[in-house]
Amino acid sequence: MGRYKQVEIEGLFFEDFSEILNSTLINLISTSKLSEKEIAQKIASNLDGIISDYEDILTNTYLENHNFKIDDFLKVHFKNQRAIVQNNRDSFISFILYITACANMYEQISVKVNRKRIDSTLKINISLYGLMLRRAQEIVDLLVSGYIDGAMIIWRAMYEDAIILLVLALENNAELSNKFYEHSIRNSQRKIAAYNSNHKALKFPPLPKKTEINLNKAKETLGNKYGKDFLKNDFGWADDLFLGNKKADFRVLEERAEMSRFRPYYVLCSEQIHSNFNGLQQFMTRNKIVLPKLLDQDIELKAFIDPMQFTISILHEVNHYILYEFSVSNEFDVNYLFLEKVFERLQKSFKK
Repeated sequence: MGRYKQVEIEGLFFEDFSEILNSTLINLISTSKLSEKEIAQKIASNLDGIISDYEDILTNTYLENHNFKIDDFLKVHFKNQRAIVQNNRDSFISFILYITACANMYEQISVKVNRKRIDSTLKINISLYGLMLRRAQEIVDLLVSGYIDGAMIIWRAMYEDAIILLVLALENNAELSNKFYEHSIRNSQRKIAAYNSNHKALKFPPLPKKTEINLNKAKETLGNKYGKDFLKNDFGWADDLFLGNKKADFRVLEERAEMSRFRPYYVLCSEQIHSNFNGLQQFMTRNKIVLPKLLDQDIELKAFIDPMQFTISILHEVNHYILYEFSVSNEFDVNYLFLEKVFERLQKSFKK
């Protein structure tokens, strides 16, 4: 903050800021009955206050009389969305059709499941599947708006949900599923610790002392139940799946679910989440960052291919399990075949 400014630009928000201030002072001088010397003395002794009052009046005036029209914004926004979809019509139809079909299936499952007693693994996996579909719908909205990097960020979260779901499905072990559920106290502990350390700086009220007391009791109970290492890492709930001293992490769970082939795209998407220079590469031309591109929306089909096909690929992997669990036996093949054909149509649309 203390370095020398290399570029100064007038009027970033307010045009003629200095000119208006100067004219205000000149007008004050010309209409005052005081002598020039008296005026100069008064201004000099209270210059900071005068400027502060002027800034306050100016900002309030602009705020109360802004010319931003939300209806005009929405008109342009939706016009852009329609143009992006029309430009890539066939791909968007197949992409959204697949996700909509899954959402319709999920709604039916949700209604029926609420009337049944089901085991903890299926209960958790239905919830994870619903979360995946929410993420997929968010990806649709981002792609329709031309924000590929945003879609990649959401895809990464959806993929992580898919890996957990597939591991729990593969193991089909009620104790493991309960461990996954109970392990969530690790994140609760981190949230409480972060809040307690910073609530004063944020001017938030402190948490009730009972909150931390109850958390510590729950941690102690889990430690006695599963061992002291249970809450030591993010995937401690899955440590028992691996022999020896090997600790569970996302990569070994990915391998266990036989999904490692998706790791290259997962790593690519991670660049959009973590701050690093590689995250700027899509805005570069000939090794130079093109600053205006950072606010541009993507409109060409080539930008949509990866987020579309990887979103459907992950859903398709999980749908094999979901359909196996919930289809009547004589409908499983036709249900899966339908989704397979929608996926194939999406892939064919990329070749046009």
